[in-house]
Amino acid sequence: MKLFVLRSCPFCVRVLRWLEGRSLDVQIVEVPPSHSARMELLEVSGQTFVPTLVDGSVVIADDDDAILDYLREKERERVA
Repeated sequence: MKLFVLRSCPFCVRVLRWLEGRSLDVQIVEVPPSHSARMELLEVSGQTFVPTLVDGSVVIADDDDAILDYLREKERERVA
């Protein structure tokens, strides 16, 4: 899983804080401030907004609530 973030984005920070201390295998990718420079994000998700989570064919873009719901479910699956 990859999580694309911008550290100055409060929605990104919310997801990052939730991830602290958890053992989910999430690669954090910091994007540049300029949307036009977010080429990797555009290639994998078709858009340039953050936070964006990419997990195989699953792409959750610009929705911290949906990302957190998805990560919580992934965490439950690991425990089960």
